Amino acid sequence: MSESAPALARNVAAILRDAGELVFLVGGCVRDRLLGLPVKDYDLATSAPPARLLELFPHALHVGAHFGVVLVRKEEAEVQVATFRTDHAYRDGRRPEAVTFETDPRQDVVRRDFTINALLEDPFTGDVIDHVNGLADLQARTLRAIGDPAQRFQEDRLRLLRAIRFAARLDFSIEPRTWNALVRLAPTILSVSAERIRDELSRVLTEGGARRGFELLEAAGLLEILLPEIARMKGVPQPPEYHPEGDVWTHTLLLLDNLPPHPALSLALAALLHDVGKPPTFTVTDRIRFNGHASEGARIARTILERLKYPGALIETVVSLVHNHMRFLDLPNMGSAARKRFFRIPHFDEQLELYRLDLLGGLRPADAYEHVRRMRASYEEHELRPPPLITGQDLIDLGYPPGPLFKRILETVEEQQLEGVLTTRPDALDFVLRHFDRAG
Repeated sequence: MSESAPALARNVAAILRDAGELVFLVGGCVRDRLLGLPVKDYDLATSAPPARLLELFPHALHVGAHFGVVLVRKEEAEVQVATFRTDHAYRDGRRPEAVTFETDPRQDVVRRDFTINALLEDPFTGDVIDHVNGLADLQARTLRAIGDPAQRFQEDRLRLLRAIRFAARLDFSIEPRTWNALVRLAPTILSVSAERIRDELSRVLTEGGARRGFELLEAAGLLEILLPEIARMKGVPQPPEYHPEGDVWTHTLLLLDNLPPHPALSLALAALLHDVGKPPTFTVTDRIRFNGHASEGARIARTILERLKYPGALIETVVSLVHNHMRFLDLPNMGSAARKRFFRIPHFDEQLELYRLDLLGGLRPADAYEHVRRMRASYEEHELRPPPLITGQDLIDLGYPPGPLFKRILETVEEQQLEGVLTTRPDALDFVLRHFDRAG
């Protein structure tokens, strides 16, 4: 049986204790255990200097050589172990230029970001050591920077987004001094790399509390700075007969609020971006309209995701979800072939879930979603993707010269096959000869 992360943490702690070193669980694992939440990552802080860590754990990965951080792995489990330290000046808004290794755990915790993340726990007794009043903040469900909030945010400007993420995920309030510093320093977030910003925004969307996270981003001024295309949704009205919930921003927040627990990142991004094309396509004729907003939204979504340096495959998935999200309205008018093609688009399960969220975000019943779900389930896979009746080689054998005509012929034959008009290979060959000139 493979070793679990908590068991590995205890074993690593025991080795350090037996070597005469101080060792504590620290950070998120302590916080989440005290809140009754699942613990994902186990981090240890110790008085053992880096050289001693490598002696005790010769196979550990030295993941932060300058900061005294090693990663101990055994089978599927891993534990991060860090030497107590104090940090010197931060000049790049990301990491200290140098550190001093310490033997006093208090020196280590006061350099950290928020009080609730700076609690120490004895891994053998469960006793909690609190040097920063983090237990009181946990009890009050308050996020508070350690020491001077402005200094904490200036040291590592990504903490501006981390504060939003923790407050949203844990449903905590942000202490006023911490909030005021966050708002004042919001413009400095642009000095953080796109990749680090991307990863924090992804966590806001998928770790829980996505709606509150984006409400806080907007209130802090970070949304306008990082995602101005999303900020433009505010105040853009929608036809009340279809969207009684209010403007495009309110509608989008409702989608985020209804995301399933731990959603796929592609679905969460699509929920955020599905109507990003509405502000630039807003018109008023017989009523408020957003003609072409799905295709425009797909274009804008690609721009945003590329700016944040998301992986190409994820970008393609999200862009497809945004581009196709209005096609459910056309289902009643689709022929058999068009419907089958729609049902076999990549990631259709996510496309269907986005449709459900879109309905809920418009305060509409999910009856239409259930109807589409049953319709999709009524098709066997071979009905949606039947083996082709003919191939390019068949066309060559019939005397057709290879070229652009091949694609049109094969697509037309598949169309007739999906409609149920053609069912056999001889019928398909006869159809081609009757409808396509071999001279092109």
